[in-house]
Amino acid sequence: MQTLIDLFLALVAIDSPSYQEDLIALFVEQQLLSLGCATVYDEAGNLYATLPGSGEPLLFNAHLDTVALARGAKPIIADGMITSDGTTALGADDKAAVAAILWALGEIKKWDIPHRPLTILFTVAEEEGLVGVSHMDTSLLGPVRYGYTLDVTGAVGTAVIQAAFHDMIEATFTGKAAHAGFEPEKGVSAIMMASRAIEGMKLLRIDEETTANVGSFIAEGAKNIVSPEARLVFEARSLDEHKLIAQTEEMKRMLKEAATFFGGEVAITHTRLYDGYRHSEESEALRHFADVCTKLDIPFATKTTLGGSDANVLNNVGIPTLAITSGYSGAHSTSERIAIADLEALGRVTVELMRA
Repeated sequence: MQTLIDLFLALVAIDSPSYQEDLIALFVEQQLLSLGCATVYDEAGNLYATLPGSGEPLLFNAHLDTVALARGAKPIIADGMITSDGTTALGADDKAAVAAILWALGEIKKWDIPHRPLTILFTVAEEEGLVGVSHMDTSLLGPVRYGYTLDVTGAVGTAVIQAAFHDMIEATFTGKAAHAGFEPEKGVSAIMMASRAIEGMKLLRIDEETTANVGSFIAEGAKNIVSPEARLVFEARSLDEHKLIAQTEEMKRMLKEAATFFGGEVAITHTRLYDGYRHSEESEALRHFADVCTKLDIPFATKTTLGGSDANVLNNVGIPTLAITSGYSGAHSTSERIAIADLEALGRVTVELMRA
């Protein structure tokens, strides 16, 4: 079995942007099979592995894909840190977690460590909005007691006890084209409708629990034509579902009001991307994680997040799952990095979590 660092570097060397995870899945599956695990894929391409043990069965989860910016990553090791060469992302999100899980399974085999019955779920297309986990086959997970998603930025030792609900709104304004120089008064501008709607919305930081954003505004066409169509994509997040509902309803109201004001139309699609979750202080997964951190002398902390992870979906299909930090920082950017000490700490934590 490779060292943890060598394993991580081998994973980083395999390009795996969302929807192109075949090569990394094959590499990971070969590692799993060599460690005595049974493996299977679902129709979405998610990879499952199981390893018999004793005690309550546990789930460990990480995702195989990276953002496209991590394509062609060339890792550099210097001053105890692993970075890219500055032209790409590193891909530590989430290959640090994949490496830690594989290494922990290797340590269990190497030292014959008593361990829980283990189910491992490696998902695809997580970076595209939790697509893989949203299409998983729960029958392949087996009767797990609770689980851990290794996929949060920050030094090892922190657990996400509450994560946000997340909605998307897609809006298409339809106006009427007209020549902008000869007869603009005959046109109905989709751009003006969209602009009025945005101006009327409260966006960005709503309160300490809620955010909203317009992420895309596309109105293609000639510059001398009153725009007949504009397509926009909004998102909203909140730790409080009632606040999220209130925010999205107000956003939709402003979209409709803008269309009516200018005499145009708007088609709106409102989608719940994923539900939030919350773990109490009595959560078995949280207590287990805290005990492991104490045993390893790793500072333990908890936090809430407006971000999402596979844990959101796993919690909402009835598997209490705790998202925990994986040691990396600067995810999705050319400054992404992970300290060797954090990568090694993540490996040790994973082994201890798996112990019987």
